[in-house]
Amino acid sequence: MKRYLIIILFILAVAVAGFLYFSKEKVVFQQESSLYKAVPLTTPLFIEAEGLKPIPADNPVVAELSGIPEFSRLLSQVSSIQNIIDTEPQIQKQLGKRKVVLALDFVGKNVLHPVIISNLKSAKEREGLELLIEKLTGISRTSFQKRNYNGYAIIDVADSNGNNKLSFSVAGKLVIISPEVILVEKCIRQLNARGITDNQYFNLVNRTVGNQSEVAWYINHRRFPELWANFLNSKTQKQDNEFGETDRINLKRDVLKIKDYASWSELDLSFYDNRLTLNGITAADDSLNHFLSVFQGQQAVSCNADRMLPKSTSFYVGFSFSDKELFFTNLENYFVHSEAYYDREEKIKKMEQDFRTDSREKLRNLVKDKVVAAITSVPTEAEMGSLFIISGQSRKESRELFEGMLTNYAKRKDIEFESLASSFTSSEEQNYRIYEFPYPRLPGIWLGGAFDFARARFAAFRDELLIFASSKKGLEKYLNDMDSGTSLRTAADYETVRKSAESKANLNVYANINNLYALRHDLFNSEINKGLEKNEAIFRKFNAISWQVVCENNIYFNAVNLGYEPKPKKDVRAKWECRLGAEVAIKPQLVINHNNKAEKEIIVQDVNNQLHLISAGGKIIWSAPVSGKILGEIHQVDYYNNGKLQYLFNTSEKIYLIDRNGTSVANFPIILKSPATNGVNVFDYNNNNSYRYFVACKDKKVYAYNHEGKIISGWEFGKTSGTVTNPVHHFRVSNKDYIVFSDETKVYIQNRRGQTRVNSSAKFSPSANDVTLNAQGLTKIVTTSKNGDVFYLFFDGKFAQKKTEKFSPDHQFKVDDINGDGKPEFVFVDEDRLVVFDEGGDKLFEEEFDNDLHGINLYAFTATKKMIGVTDPDENEIFLFDSTGKQYDGFPLSGNSEFSIGKLTNGGSLSLVVGDEDGSLFCYELE
Repeated sequence: MKRYLIIILFILAVAVAGFLYFSKEKVVFQQESSLYKAVPLTTPLFIEAEGLKPIPADNPVVAELSGIPEFSRLLSQVSSIQNIIDTEPQIQKQLGKRKVVLALDFVGKNVLHPVIISNLKSAKEREGLELLIEKLTGISRTSFQKRNYNGYAIIDVADSNGNNKLSFSVAGKLVIISPEVILVEKCIRQLNARGITDNQYFNLVNRTVGNQSEVAWYINHRRFPELWANFLNSKTQKQDNEFGETDRINLKRDVLKIKDYASWSELDLSFYDNRLTLNGITAADDSLNHFLSVFQGQQAVSCNADRMLPKSTSFYVGFSFSDKELFFTNLENYFVHSEAYYDREEKIKKMEQDFRTDSREKLRNLVKDKVVAAITSVPTEAEMGSLFIISGQSRKESRELFEGMLTNYAKRKDIEFESLASSFTSSEEQNYRIYEFPYPRLPGIWLGGAFDFARARFAAFRDELLIFASSKKGLEKYLNDMDSGTSLRTAADYETVRKSAESKANLNVYANINNLYALRHDLFNSEINKGLEKNEAIFRKFNAISWQVVCENNIYFNAVNLGYEPKPKKDVRAKWECRLGAEVAIKPQLVINHNNKAEKEIIVQDVNNQLHLISAGGKIIWSAPVSGKILGEIHQVDYYNNGKLQYLFNTSEKIYLIDRNGTSVANFPIILKSPATNGVNVFDYNNNNSYRYFVACKDKKVYAYNHEGKIISGWEFGKTSGTVTNPVHHFRVSNKDYIVFSDETKVYIQNRRGQTRVNSSAKFSPSANDVTLNAQGLTKIVTTSKNGDVFYLFFDGKFAQKKTEKFSPDHQFKVDDINGDGKPEFVFVDEDRLVVFDEGGDKLFEEEFDNDLHGINLYAFTATKKMIGVTDPDENEIFLFDSTGKQYDGFPLSGNSEFSIGKLTNGGSLSLVVGDEDGSLFCYELE
């Protein structure tokens, strides 16, 4: 298969429209045949359209898809076809009145090709068909080659090199068209054989096609897995299981096992502004051992999985049933007649030996009316995070039953039961008991392939739920999330499909497509991945999909919703997400982990004044409250001069020194004499870890503290004229020390005692932007005036003024050699504009945004290449540009804070860490 399915189908739809734009009635054929009669029995999928109506180009979903080159060409082809029909009087113009079938079938080495089947009502229509094919292919009708096959004529349309473009045949009242002549021949043979119309299950679903349906999709479940196999990764992965065996997982092979899911399905396609929907029924029969028939005799039940799963859920599958005993009886009957029976029985027998009980019966007794399995984190390491949840009868009875099974297991293994249990207190002060469970593959063994991905290594009870998780940390995070109310129901992506979903169902499936995008290389083959990556920005706007099956009177109704979000809340390239519980308040910083210098860590504060230290893998190491918002940067210092680092920072009230465990050090925090107006800065004049801490305060004094946090008597600076809001800096130039800071009246250039060292001749009102030391050309201090003029302040007292353009007093400014030419460039952000100038004042580029920008940062990717980062918090988007204004591949990404870029692991790729509007911290991997 050379293209992903949706594009194939759209392009084939063009072919349908092109070949069947005719219908003037003159000489009528006498014989009549059903379109379905010619559909090959081997087809996995076919589409029936109620005529040839134009694609709704004004629909937002269709408009989005038009950004895909293949789909854009489709629209152009439709326009071309319409133009031919409009200008050719010999081609009939009655559109939308003929049913047409577009079927996919296998040719050669399991490769799919299309075949189109429709009606012709007259000889005149046949002439119109041939003329249209001539116009579309550019091949003269006089060169069409005719031959007989099984009593019918097949016309081959070949170019001058003898390459066959397509073949068609008029068989009775049917016209059959395909680029593969083998399929035309196959359809002709099918006319004289038993076909899909002789299948009672096809006829059942066919009778349910909606009257208003314009497009009906028919799925032959016996062959449908073969279609999926064309798209999937064929690599085999090996995993050792708890039974001492090696599992071999091959998606392309394993998908073929679902051929017994059901018989036929019919689904009606509808377009909406924010979603695509497919609704219809599936036919299944227990006498054919169809899996779906395990729900036979059930009524639809509210699943409520969105209330029992965390907001971070990427995927879930759930079974709900009104009659538990009947469900499990049907399930066991299904397995008895399946290929997996003996392997399953062996594994259950081993579990029963260890539990010393009928584990199937005990497990059934734990269940009330639903079971759910979910993926909660896409893997950045060896295994993804998963949950398996049983909705139980009562907590007390279920706990006694479950602990009884583990007690028997402990006796069997001659271990203490308590070694399998531990205590946990959630962030909301709720107490839980966590159990280690010996059979992680229980969900898939017990309930079948739909639950194979879940690993049940640890378990806990919460209300009436028994929750299994793939890791202890994952289970603890689940309990924290649920206690704090962050369920899936609150997720924005889930909301796009929830509103249109059924309130009650028996089978529920949900997938967050953006979250699962990171699994694309594991799931799909290289051809599919090329298409996905090429059109990533478009595909990630189709953010979520849900599928529900509702059993009513033993008829299975399907409801599929594909959500569309033009401005997705989350980007697909997020390597991990760490939920903080509140929005980020300051720029996340990458910091050194002195215990493992091969890995960096992240330190960040949220708007609730909680300071968090986070591992390179996205796990919170600790959280600690501070007295207010942190001003400026968080510094790492070696306070004890022993190689262990602490974090030094200040709020308006205090200077803090916190160690890597989140504990205050020595006599810190220090209460300031007046509220701070800037962030503390740390100077180490002699590089001997004898630190000096400088901070400006509301009383207009600049305070200097020694290593222990005591005020230095040798610092003799008086007061500033205005308020210092940016850090105090230490610059060493030509072996001289300069202490530099600014307020709204002047730039102060002092010596180490606070005395004026340079009295600049520049007279201007500095902006609120920080001063910068710049060494391109003559070393100088660079800043801007309130109206945006750039000032160079030299250390001999002289200055230079650089004109760019007028900016507001609230402009933001950075200076550096962005393009590697050895000269500084000036980067401005003013309200909704990003503007970059060269040193001569010539504009290099300008970008305008929909909202005011927050923050401006420069990032060094190489010695000569720097990038410019800005944030649009209103749109929850971050941007990264080079010196020419070209945006970095894949941007904008989701985020609403300033961001940091660096390597979290030695030898790893660059990572970008940013806060998001939903209170999470995202880590993106930059390619």
